[in-house]
Amino acid sequence: MNMSKGWIKLHRCLLDHPLWLNSTPEQRNVLTTLLLMANHAERHWEFNGRPYTCKPGQMVTSIPSIRERCGSHVSIQNVRSALKRFKKLGFLTDKSTGRSRLISICNWEFYQNNEIPSNSTANSKLTDTSQIANSEPTPNKNVKNEKNVRRGPSHPSSFKTFEQMQIEEARASFERAAKEFLGGKDA
Repeated sequence: MNMSKGWIKLHRCLLDHPLWLNSTPEQRNVLTTLLLMANHAERHWEFNGRPYTCKPGQMVTSIPSIRERCGSHVSIQNVRSALKRFKKLGFLTDKSTGRSRLISICNWEFYQNNEIPSNSTANSKLTDTSQIANSEPTPNKNVKNEKNVRRGPSHPSSFKTFEQMQIEEARASFERAAKEFLGGKDA
């Protein structure tokens, strides 16, 4: 398995979203496959006989190609039904020609945003202090334990805050999506 192709974010709030809750297993498979097939960076394709630059969250594909990636238990009709349903729910846009189709995942940037604050600075500080502490000779475990008690926890409290921010962001995005889905009514 080649891990250099990257990854996607799959928010857990999807489990509570009507898009997931009211989908068949085949539609869920198509949904996940589309998320995995979407471009994560600009890519050049030919669409409708002309050069086209796909943006992140878009793909130029075909129904047979989607079906093939989903596996043999998903039929062409399953893919067509899923695309129609996802388009109706505002999850994607689908522009078809005779040979290919341009599919765009709506709100891709919001859900796949790579600019979420990183904890690399905190990790760097933690690594620096760990290296210093680890380089000091310790005669026995008791001395090391006393140092740990004096020094306190080895991770900054900002990790919990960052996790809370992610949870709040996911909840807010789910509420916005639910509100949009319900036509502007409060969920």
